[in-house]
Amino acid sequence: MFYKFFILPILQRINPEVSHFIAEIILQSPFFRNFNPIYYIKKPINLSIKILEIEFDSPIGLAAGFDKNCKNLYSLLSLGFGFITGGTITFSKRDGNPKPRLFHMKKSRALINSLGFPGEGLQKISNRLINYNSKSGNVFLSVSGTVEKEIIDCIKKLKNHCEGFEINISSPNTEGLKNFHNEDKLHNLILEAKKITTKPIFIKLPPWIMNNKERDEYLSLAHTSIQSGAQGLIVANSKPYPFDKLAVGKGGLSGEPLKNDTIRMVSEVRNKIGSKPIIIACGGISDEIDVWNCIAAGANLCQAYTALIYNGPFFAYNINKKLSALMIDKNIESLEKIQGQSMIKKMD
Repeated sequence: MFYKFFILPILQRINPEVSHFIAEIILQSPFFRNFNPIYYIKKPINLSIKILEIEFDSPIGLAAGFDKNCKNLYSLLSLGFGFITGGTITFSKRDGNPKPRLFHMKKSRALINSLGFPGEGLQKISNRLINYNSKSGNVFLSVSGTVEKEIIDCIKKLKNHCEGFEINISSPNTEGLKNFHNEDKLHNLILEAKKITTKPIFIKLPPWIMNNKERDEYLSLAHTSIQSGAQGLIVANSKPYPFDKLAVGKGGLSGEPLKNDTIRMVSEVRNKIGSKPIIIACGGISDEIDVWNCIAAGANLCQAYTALIYNGPFFAYNINKKLSALMIDKNIESLEKIQGQSMIKKMD
């Protein structure tokens, strides 16, 4: 409540990129993890799940985009997330798109951005990751590029510093990523990635609307990804959105307005690819009911980003606590048994 009524209003009065920078400085403090009370609270045992031989102690992860340069991975893990995705990392340093490029949509609890992968580049980030202890938690890394070699070089350099990779072929703010919407190019990319790492590969899909012509195209990309050897899919990226306050006039919408589409897309992808591949739901997830409904629709894990901004540092902790209690109330012993259960409607 303190964050919602005191901290968030202050952060929303200043430039969003400045407020994000302030958050990064706090997270980088050497005292943050040691004095963060959430770090010392054990997660409920009924939230544990083993996927692809990786132990997760919570189904809620932090999506790529918050920690683009991998400066705060383990401080973020200490907030109660079951996994963190760093990046998105590109081969070369990128300044991203011109500013302004990030806005809070307060009434809808959403963000709209046209950042365009600003980041320090592969070499600097990989040097930073050498100092991290890979045993400290589940870290995944998001990589992207407009040509195959850039992505493969990222995976080669980073493969010893993470539990798995997300390959982002779907950012609405970066020109050239649609190269990999060509199924032959996507197939070859995944084959090359599998040659150089045994770590799991996840493809981050673009979103689609119901009965849109893109639906069949993107579901076909999902099928090609799995048939080519990817272990799973991220469903889905932010939604392309025109917004004239952005310098480039358009961006990606994230946050609560996406949640119903996310649940629908998870169900459609699960029906397309079958029961075995892993699906990570991403888009509009803000509480334990959203996590329940995404898993019930066919997801194995969930990711959030925008909800952390609006709910503050206890976001993942509160989901863990309330989801565990919800499972006990409904006599559900494990996360796997949520799949196929009825959706839960929120109380207004």
